[in-house]
Amino acid sequence: MEENPENGTVTFKKDELTTYGVLYYDGNEMMCAITGYDLNIAFNMRLINSIADAESCANALADVFYEALMEQLIEQKADFIKPNLEDKPILNKEE
Repeated sequence: MEENPENGTVTFKKDELTTYGVLYYDGNEMMCAITGYDLNIAFNMRLINSIADAESCANALADVFYEALMEQLIEQKADFIKPNLEDKPILNKEE
């Protein structure tokens, strides 16, 4: 069986691990981490020509991560979606 060069084995050194993250408010734990070897974040600087372009790009990336977070939250902690039927509503329907 001939090995496909696209599926070859690649090795990395431990110090080549890239990590980006968001610290929790107290500064002790990561709320989110993006880690990996050969992690590449490439901005198309040909298209980003102003602060407004950069903000638009950053906001779009935030939306991507928000969607990924919500999917994982629903998948792993869906019980927060279901209301507790024993809790009384804050507003009555008569009001």
